[in-house]
Amino acid sequence: MTETTDALEIRGLSAGYRGVPAIRDIDLRVAAGSILALLGPNGAGKSTTLRAAAGLLPALGGTVTAAGSPVTGSVERATRSGLCLIPDNRGVFHRLTVAENLRLAKARGGFGPALDRFPQLRPLLNRRCGLLSGGEQQLLAIAKTLLLRPRVLLIDEMSMGLSPVAIKQILPELRRLADEDGTAIVLVEQHIDQALSVADEAVVLHHGRVVLIGPAADLREDRDQIQRAYFGDKER
Repeated sequence: MTETTDALEIRGLSAGYRGVPAIRDIDLRVAAGSILALLGPNGAGKSTTLRAAAGLLPALGGTVTAAGSPVTGSVERATRSGLCLIPDNRGVFHRLTVAENLRLAKARGGFGPALDRFPQLRPLLNRRCGLLSGGEQQLLAIAKTLLLRPRVLLIDEMSMGLSPVAIKQILPELRRLADEDGTAIVLVEQHIDQALSVADEAVVLHHGRVVLIGPAADLREDRDQIQRAYFGDKER
């Protein structure tokens, strides 16, 4: 890791829909250059946490700080502070080519750095995004975001619809991004073992609350803790 400071700090965050909380009192800290795996069963509040952190949902309580700047409830402030969200639909335009998608992310200066990081995209530049595989689309989504030079990268349901081969190709790239660029990454992922294999720390949500937090390596060795947390049998 290149730094030890917190790139993302969430304190007491509550958020939801139509004034009804879906997450309550969430506390998360992610250091620069580290990966946090955000785990939990369906409906636990993982996507809501990411959306609220990115300012897409209003906070009902608590604060979000990115790169030392308060960004609670503001997409604009979050973006200016280098916080970027890759949603579960990957945020790519299917009717545009790979090159056109990349140009949208960076109008000036070209997109060479993204291709240097993901050379797999070079032969696909003139292909429409809708014709790409799920893994290729996810690589493109990450490449687009890298052009924004994020300090904090939130990735929702990274492996949704991807083959095991594609997942194994992408996860090391995320680890390299954290290690080499110092990017703080929060990864929402359903494949527990694979998420824990690349993460530094893991948090399990259940019914909108943090019920387990610890080093990813330790939780990978003790799957009973994960199982109890998923079923709500272990309090934080």
